[in-house]
Amino acid sequence: MITPEARKTILNKALEIAKTLQKVTLIAYYQDIADYIEDDELFKENNGVKKIIVMKEDEYEENGEIVEQIEKIGQIIKVPSIIFNRVNKIKIALMMCTSSGILSKEDDVIALSGTSSGVDTLMFIDISKEKELLSFKGDIDLEKSVKPEVFERVLRVALELANQGREGKSVGAIFVLGDKEKVLENIKQMIFNPFKGYSPDERNILKANLDDTLKEYSLLDGAIVIDCNGVVETAGAYISVSASVEDLPKGLGARHIAAASITAVTNAVSIVVSESTGDVTIFRNGSIITRIEKVS
Repeated sequence: MITPEARKTILNKALEIAKTLQKVTLIAYYQDIADYIEDDELFKENNGVKKIIVMKEDEYEENGEIVEQIEKIGQIIKVPSIIFNRVNKIKIALMMCTSSGILSKEDDVIALSGTSSGVDTLMFIDISKEKELLSFKGDIDLEKSVKPEVFERVLRVALELANQGREGKSVGAIFVLGDKEKVLENIKQMIFNPFKGYSPDERNILKANLDDTLKEYSLLDGAIVIDCNGVVETAGAYISVSASVEDLPKGLGARHIAAASITAVTNAVSIVVSESTGDVTIFRNGSIITRIEKVS
């Protein structure tokens, strides 16, 4: 059993390594380090360590005073209020930070993770060389494809779909984000476009509450296409391109192959929810960036 003293030692060591190496970012989940946030020795405002504290959305909404305190010592990023295992917590934090430009390919990271009992895991990550948690083929900057807030919103929807399903059933889905013109050239509409006739503002996931709408239309066969600014272009779209995606792992189904293929011939990003496993896979440049496994 890991004692509170042992957990504090892990946290101390992480800060010690970060101070020694410099230019290293410390990432930790609030739920893992909540007992130590008020420790002045550990979390001084100016101790030379760049800190990113990850909070679940419900934690952020329910802890106003804590949020103010954390903002004095580091940067907060929000993730969906879903249960993740140790590794997935790190994957999601890295994905959110790289998609928004908070972290770059040149950054080194000390990532802390743990269970509901607290921090118990420390990982040192060189993003430029990382292949297990996060793998970029080419440019890491997703902002060139899609606005960070659009990517984060759709990823949240995908993760919620993967964990909760729809109407009590597991669902699969493809979301294609960005590079609208080229994407539309490589799809065929399978059904009447349910978003046709609505204004861009009414179709914008950042301006209208379309989370449930996206989840509902994920039940349709085909992809949901969203432009770089968050405007939903269509749903029920068949991806008609077949590109060479030789470096994908064996055993992926047609949905994943289609999602990879569209990103191989466009500058889009695809997010896929697997109906059979509940895993969420993110593609760019015809390759998998990361896969977030559903917690069983």
